[in-house]
Amino acid sequence: MASALWWLSHILGLDNLSGPWYGFWSGFGSDLGEVTILGALGSLYWKHTCHVDRCWRLGRHPVAGTGFTVCRRHHPHDAPTHQDVLDAHARSQETSP
Repeated sequence: MASALWWLSHILGLDNLSGPWYGFWSGFGSDLGEVTILGALGSLYWKHTCHVDRCWRLGRHPVAGTGFTVCRRHHPHDAPTHQDVLDAHARSQETSP
């Protein structure tokens, strides 16, 4: 049991063979920042996905009257198409002075 604890402390860099905490921060501890960045990216993706269960698409369309944001496939009304946006822009250009 003692050798297992020594082995674990050596792998984690806690055994002070190279100075206090040097082994930890140059080895295992240096990966903490990378894990934090990956976790932040994962949570950002999770926050912006469609609110329908098991849908991996990005949710960009809010559902009126609710707090849900869903993808185009799950929106109760069709999301605007590219042609709809172009037509609306053309109409606004005609009415503006």
